[in-house]
Amino acid sequence: MLRAEKQPPLSAAGLRFGIAAARYNTKLADALVANCLETLAGAKCRVIRVPGSFEVTAAAAHLAKTGQCDCVIALGVLLQGQTSHAEHIAGAVAHGLTHIAIRTGVPTVFGIVTANNLRQAQVRCLGKTYNRGREAARTAIEMARVWKNL
Repeated sequence: MLRAEKQPPLSAAGLRFGIAAARYNTKLADALVANCLETLAGAKCRVIRVPGSFEVTAAAAHLAKTGQCDCVIALGVLLQGQTSHAEHIAGAVAHGLTHIAIRTGVPTVFGIVTANNLRQAQVRCLGKTYNRGREAARTAIEMARVWKNL
């Protein structure tokens, strides 16, 4: 069972975020984006939607290179199928986002939901008390603030 932890309020005011989000698994992905944007209220946000989670990395790289983002957030949903395809995609995206952060100096946040089945993804994307879109946004706010203080 997932538990939502009590967290102190964070303000996104004055910060700039890039969000690279997959459209695949649309209902779930749209919910991630909506919760992320709600959490980033007061910030300047640019959202780029791409076909799937694999393509998120290229969009995230573009956002980081613009110099107009304090942090870049990658959002998407990968459901485990009968093959290892989802694992390969998740690994490639994680590696790509790490590479982007190191090369550009812009922090990146891995907000790709990787679930074994649809029910697990629904809990993580559509839930009100526990939501990965909101969690990714909170991580991005913290990372942007850390980077500003370095």
